[in-house]
Amino acid sequence: MNPTILKVSVLTDGTVLLNGDTVTLAAFSDAVRAAPQGAVVWYYRENAAADGPPIAMAVMKLVADRRLPVRLSSKPDFSDAIAPASAAARAFAAIRQRAAQRQLVVVRPDGRTLVLSALDKASAPPEAIAAIERLLPSSELRNVAAVADTSWTMSERPGVQEAGKAIPFFGLLMGLASIGHAVWIFSGNTSAILTEGCRDADLAILDSSRLEALPEDWQAQITAAMRRPQLLVHDRATQKLRKP
Repeated sequence: MNPTILKVSVLTDGTVLLNGDTVTLAAFSDAVRAAPQGAVVWYYRENAAADGPPIAMAVMKLVADRRLPVRLSSKPDFSDAIAPASAAARAFAAIRQRAAQRQLVVVRPDGRTLVLSALDKASAPPEAIAAIERLLPSSELRNVAAVADTSWTMSERPGVQEAGKAIPFFGLLMGLASIGHAVWIFSGNTSAILTEGCRDADLAILDSSRLEALPEDWQAQITAAMRRPQLLVHDRATQKLRKP
């Protein structure tokens, strides 16, 4: 059975088209909520190289909240698809570079990034720093990829408080960045993004709430891309880290 396809276009003047028809944001929200399981969004934004109209962010947030897979197109008739693997590879190469500069990088659902400066190590409780050092000592700096919900970044003023509410182990991630490790967070909503997002990572931490959305062979995909594979799952039921 072919999946339901929602063809979404956002024009520079703020007009939103759904399957060729102009719709309000409320009508688009209703359509997204009513989409059956397995539905796919084909997304086109006019003049994608420039900053989009505010409604573009609202559209992507609705899609992210529904956790629908997205196929990006550079043409208004959706006759092409932007190669996700190559695009993701370029994007995450830049993300790893930024994360290595003591900046915790979060990949938003629209593909852009939110950068949070790492906390000053001296301002953190010594016992907390000691616990993080036991998990991943700073004597050898590592790359840490986190797979978690990032839809909170689409709010008007996303920050540390919103991150802490959405990601139960965000404090741990901030702590790892504070002692010098390179840390980035992404949702891993497609195989290409999951693979590229974990490429060259030494440790990957996954939110247990994300596991059902990952492909069946997600462990193999992740470990094949990592530098020195170490996988941990943050279990929401126990609020502890465990092996998958």
